[in-house]
Amino acid sequence: MARGARSNGRLDTALVVACVLAALTLRSLAPARRDPIARAVRETFVAPLLAGQSSVTRSERALREAAALRRATDSLTRLAQGATALAAENATLRSLLGLAPQVAWGYVVAEALPASAPGGAATRLLSIGARDSIAPLSPVVTAAGVAGLVATVDDRSAVMLTWAHPDFRVSAMSEDAGAVGIVTAHASNRGGEGLLELTGVPFRTLLAPGTLIVSSGLGGVFPAGVPVGKVLRVLSDEGGWVRSYLVDPAVPLPSLSGVLVLRAPRVRAGLDSVWSR
Repeated sequence: MARGARSNGRLDTALVVACVLAALTLRSLAPARRDPIARAVRETFVAPLLAGQSSVTRSERALREAAALRRATDSLTRLAQGATALAAENATLRSLLGLAPQVAWGYVVAEALPASAPGGAATRLLSIGARDSIAPLSPVVTAAGVAGLVATVDDRSAVMLTWAHPDFRVSAMSEDAGAVGIVTAHASNRGGEGLLELTGVPFRTLLAPGTLIVSSGLGGVFPAGVPVGKVLRVLSDEGGWVRSYLVDPAVPLPSLSGVLVLRAPRVRAGLDSVWSR
């Protein structure tokens, strides 16, 4: 390796010396003799080098422009994603602004944030607490209907069980009050999303797909008439005594952000006409 390096160094030195001597020789020649030689050198040796240098320069410029374009595209993508999320949040806020005057009193507006607590995606952390006069089992609603209920309350925050939580229950009925049962999260729910299940419906009562299911008001947790979801199909037929139905929830959890938490006096007073269709 050392011998090869010395040989390369000597060759480079010889080339440099030869170039210097050639340059000095050409400068000493008269212009009439020097110009043709310089032209020949430019056309034979220098031209390919210049072409290569130009190609390298264009390639570097293209890479810089591609990188800049990629950064601009990434920025636009992030802005578009943010705009989509902002549009969904604005839609939720507008719906709450429309719901609040109808409820009129006895409620607190809260922000529902994903909670890192037992239950995972099926729970939300509310931005209100005991100082806002809410208590465990306070119902949580949106303009679309039942979102969940308050599980635990601290001074400035509270944990909400969404309808997808295994412990969630709401006494419900068909909109015409012809069928009464209990709505729970369907066993197939994963990651805080999925479907609901209406159980305990008398066998003689058959609910058609698309039938609206609302809270019945029994048990005193939810007022009567709050939309829970719509029937999809019969889920099971328990020996000819009762039926269970699969229900599509009224409130989509992925877009859940702003909610109303109802205080106990408002629940007792009822909300019969707020969600009337």
